Amino acid sequence: MRTKDGFVLRRVPGMNLVMPTGKNVKDFSGALVLNDTGAFIFEKLQQGATAEETARALTQAYNVSLDTARSDVQKTISSLIEAGAAEAFGGGI
Repeated sequence: MRTKDGFVLRRVPGMNLVMPTGKNVKDFSGALVLNDTGAFIFEKLQQGATAEETARALTQAYNVSLDTARSDVQKTISSLIEAGAAEAFGGGI
């Protein structure tokens, strides 16, 4: 899984927004609102981390079990893919 080019995370007071840029603006209406965990996951994936690496980083950042982190990462990935801000290419959890 990887985030698609042309999407950026913007943090505004009280909100984490994934916004389209460039040509994605006309094809993607609006923005995705993420909670802090979702924003953390998006950033890790955007930096090139695998789903498993992201889950392990989540355990340290949020003091959750690896099973919980894996589930959260998988749900976030599914939501990002469904919204069109990410694409699957293998390497899931």
